Formats: sequence, structure tokens, C-alpha cells
Amino acid sequence: MDSLYLIAHLNGACVGIDSSAIESIVHVQDVVPVPRCDPSIAGLFALRSRVLTLVDTQYLVTGIRKQVEKGALAVVVEIAGHQYGLLVDRVEDVVSILPGQIEDRVKPAAEWAALAKCTASVDGRLVMLLDPESLVQGQISLAA
Repeated sequence: MDSLYLIAHLNGACVGIDSSAIESIVHVQDVVPVPRCDPSIAGLFALRSRVLTLVDTQYLVTGIRKQVEKGALAVVVEIAGHQYGLLVDRVEDVVSILPGQIEDRVKPAAEWAALAKCTASVDGRLVMLLDPESLVQGQISLAA
């Protein structure tokens, strides 16, 4: 059975996020910093009368914080009953990925190992399939 994935770009890499985890894709307007929080948290932002945590995905990969500009793109996901915005550079398309396209022998680079569960071949290129829960795992542990 095939699954639909959002193809996005994050820190120069092509990634796929399972569409079943995605609530929406938004342009973030105003980000409120949270003093003394984990550096992977870019801040908080409002979306349709709700406050969401904005995750600095670039920091998770490189250890370098991203300067969030007005209008930055975020993929909104729900994990453990909470909504998070995952910063991405750009979004490309939603594609169907068949089980045969998943590459078991090709593992993500070391800096992506904790974030990407595997890779898939999509239109002749490798796409890392991200696990959104792993992107916010530290925040889930802190909330518990």
C-alpha cells in the first residue's frame, strides 16, 4: 500500500513527511521567543486562535539556530495531542511513495540519523523520510 508524503526542503536536503501527520502548511507571521528554553525551539506563534510551538529543524540537524523571518514556512503536525510547527525552507509537492521505493540499504547521513527513519527513491532522487515525532521528542519528554 502506498502512502502520501509532502516533499519539502530543510537545510538544503530533500525530505518527505507522511501526509497523515500534517494538519497544514502555514506562513508564520510573528514568533515570540521563549526565554531559557531548549535551543531547538524557535519560539511560539499563533495559528487560528491557538498557540503552537515552532521547532527550529535546522538547529536539530546542524546545531546552528535559524533566524526566523516573518513569513517563514512551517509544516503543522499533531503529535501526542499537541500541535507543532516544523520550520522548512520550502515545500515542493505531495507524492505517493510505494513500499518498493523505500531504500533499506541507503541510510540517512549521520546528522539526520535521529530524525529520518529511512530514505526513498522519488523521481530519481533520494528523499529522507522524516519522523515528525522524533523532531519534537525532547519537547514531549519535557511536557510529561
